[in-house]
Amino acid sequence: MILRDWLMEASDRLNHAGVASAKLEAQLLAGHAMLVDRAWILSHPEHEVNALALEGLLQRRENGEPLAYILGYREFYGRKFRVDRNVLIPRHETEVLIEKALETENKMLRVLDLGTGSGCIAITLKLERPEWDVWATDISSGALQVARENAETLGAEITFRHSNLFDYLEYEKFDLIVSNPPYIGRDENLPVEVKEFEPETALFADNFGLEIYQKISKDIRCKLEKGGRLLLEIGHLQGKLVSNLFPGSKVHKDLDGNDRVVEWVYAEDKA
Repeated sequence: MILRDWLMEASDRLNHAGVASAKLEAQLLAGHAMLVDRAWILSHPEHEVNALALEGLLQRRENGEPLAYILGYREFYGRKFRVDRNVLIPRHETEVLIEKALETENKMLRVLDLGTGSGCIAITLKLERPEWDVWATDISSGALQVARENAETLGAEITFRHSNLFDYLEYEKFDLIVSNPPYIGRDENLPVEVKEFEPETALFADNFGLEIYQKISKDIRCKLEKGGRLLLEIGHLQGKLVSNLFPGSKVHKDLDGNDRVVEWVYAEDKA
């Protein structure tokens, strides 16, 4: 079978399976299997391919496995991050959190990323601001392994800690704390590729998705320096609920106009 014909058949099957970008994903799957980039795939439509060798990848995507897990990476803020089923797949919406963090004027900051997952937030901040002292925690040892590998591959010096939120940071304080915590309520309906494949501990939280925000709100004054900033990614319907936990906070929207980040400053005159 020639590549053009395989791509047409694969696109039809993925489209039937409900994949939104079926044509693009078929091209990426072919490139992954053949160890070539998408440009090569597009410029060699007559190339002979072994359809059987490609079938396994195609079936995995048809069955709902996220493309990022099949390819083994996801692009975030212009860089490739390795991902597997130990970590949440980075979303482009999280780049709003990055942009808000990079607005910080102080050049020498101690930064903490709570629940780092793949490390995409902590690593991006370190690479964009090399002078910052960046720490990252996660409750999952599997996630920390992925994050450490990404940090090494991308050349980012991060201090990693195996910790549930602030548990093993008793004597540490930070100028900037960021987090994209689990914020989905356990009764919410999710697509199969999210619900069946991404790690539950990175997705769901009790109290209608507010549990982790509530825990952070109880300890934040002990871990944030006076004048420091807290940036939290939120679900698009959680702006008011989360901001109420942090009096005086503001809510920032993403490019789609949805509430996406809560920002709170530990004011100098607050006890």
